Amino acid sequence: MFILTGATGHIGNTLARLLAARKLPYKILARQSGPALEAFEAPIAFGDIFDPDFLDREVAANDVFFHLAGKIDLTNRHREELFAVNDLGTRTIADFCLKKGVRLVYISSTDAIYKPDPRSPVTEPEMLFPERFSSAYAASKAAGTLYVHRLMTESGLRAVILYPSAVIGVNDFKPSAAGKEIQNCFSRRLFFYIKGGYNFIDVRDAAEAILQAGLKPVHGHYLLTGYPLTIRELYRSIAQVLEKKVFLVRVPILLARLGAMFLHDVSPTMVEALLDNSRFDNAKMQRDLLPELRPFSETLRDTVEWFRHHPTTETNHS
Repeated sequence: MFILTGATGHIGNTLARLLAARKLPYKILARQSGPALEAFEAPIAFGDIFDPDFLDREVAANDVFFHLAGKIDLTNRHREELFAVNDLGTRTIADFCLKKGVRLVYISSTDAIYKPDPRSPVTEPEMLFPERFSSAYAASKAAGTLYVHRLMTESGLRAVILYPSAVIGVNDFKPSAAGKEIQNCFSRRLFFYIKGGYNFIDVRDAAEAILQAGLKPVHGHYLLTGYPLTIRELYRSIAQVLEKKVFLVRVPILLARLGAMFLHDVSPTMVEALLDNSRFDNAKMQRDLLPELRPFSETLRDTVEWFRHHPTTETNHS
């Protein structure tokens, strides 16, 4: 049996759909319902997913545990909740899996990887450094990931840690930051951008790689990354799919940093994330989990079409 947390999130509900399509036995553990869960006929156990007693009732020793539940917030306004969910919650899950002998597939984030070199390709980390991040989200994910890593290396936890980059694609019910920008392109023509960008992977590719990590006897760390794009390239690509003309205005980085201090929907952390190294070496992923990626043009086309039929307004908290 495959156990899944975070099924209301972008990757989680896509992974659940993949499990259902492959007719693999799975169970969803959820704190509450949501639009993403309405399509599933698999058992859904509602409760506190970080309660060891709840976990003991719902999870058997021979299960594979996909832990995707987490909080995403790049504003640095919810530090306490970020650490409660991404660090302390993950510790509870990891401790439970170690005690019960459950294999853990933990979904971290490339944001949890400290990247001191802005130019060299980023590979799977050998160590995590939560204390080096100013971003509460990155620090909380790094702290939880470090705990799982230590249980793997020091206590024999059977686990694999996966690091998705920015996920984009269909089934984006919350929606994600990339999904919001795609929706904005439906009604806007003028966009401001800064020099910088991010690495994007199709949510279906990420889900497939995660499933393969659960099916195969792999262990250790894997980057789940796809295509590096500048923000300018992303806007132009979306506009091309929409077949509309957009006007792009580049904002100096200093001005963007100053503006982020006063704008509600933008934070200095968001600006710095776009300036971070987005060159990832995904050779290990392609060797063991996912030989080929979908073309990014296909990802954007499918995502735009999905949003045409599924306008969303929720915030990104899985």
